[in-house]
Amino acid sequence: MIAPPPVAPPRLAGARAPTAARDPKLTQVVYEKILSAIVYGALDLGEPLSENDLAHALKVSKAPIRESLNELRIEGLVVVVPQSGSYVFSPTRQQIEELCDFRSLLETRAVVDSMKENARSLIADLRKTVTGMKQAIRLADLLRYKHLDTEFHQALLRYCGNQYLMQSYSNISHSVEALRYRFMDTAIYRNLGFDEHKRIVELLAGNNVDKTIDVLKDHIARTRHFHANVSWSTGRLRRKDYKFRDYSEIFSQK
Repeated sequence: MIAPPPVAPPRLAGARAPTAARDPKLTQVVYEKILSAIVYGALDLGEPLSENDLAHALKVSKAPIRESLNELRIEGLVVVVPQSGSYVFSPTRQQIEELCDFRSLLETRAVVDSMKENARSLIADLRKTVTGMKQAIRLADLLRYKHLDTEFHQALLRYCGNQYLMQSYSNISHSVEALRYRFMDTAIYRNLGFDEHKRIVELLAGNNVDKTIDVLKDHIARTRHFHANVSWSTGRLRRKDYKFRDYSEIFSQK
């Protein structure tokens, strides 16, 4: 998960296996493919989802598609609009603000606890991740950079020693990643974020936790401000925009 080996995305942190599946292994594969497509931006926020087309593209029956979409609905990544169908989640401005606020609370608290519990391992882990991010930038490998960005923030939680804090973060991690990945598609924000990652490591190495928290709060707030001015529509009219969507192109990608 740390450079130089490539970061593989199939199993996202905190991913849960769908329940009550007729074929658990097959449904798990379908679930993870759709989850990855949502989180990593292959599917748009607010995009309509066709069970028939998904089943055709993934070469499965509609049963595992339905089970996977239901699990993603429970996790908040898919919404069902009555008499219209299923859609990728499209958070409102208020939901984005609340999510970013909660994320900020969890990550800043985790930094404090992680520095108390295992500062040396935390800093070493973050340094390796930043090195990998630098290499990804040099190679223009945006997807790998995004995976490493997730790794960076998860490391803040990994060493905190508080299982409830880690579970709370896991519960929102996919929504956070989905927003952050789209945010990083903008080069100016991505570069600024990388500089802040480096700054966080430098400050923690100097045991300056208070300043680290300030930088981290600004880092998260920028994601909040970026998405606060973006909106995604959901509804029957939205389906016309995706009439020619080819899921096969999405799920054939490695």
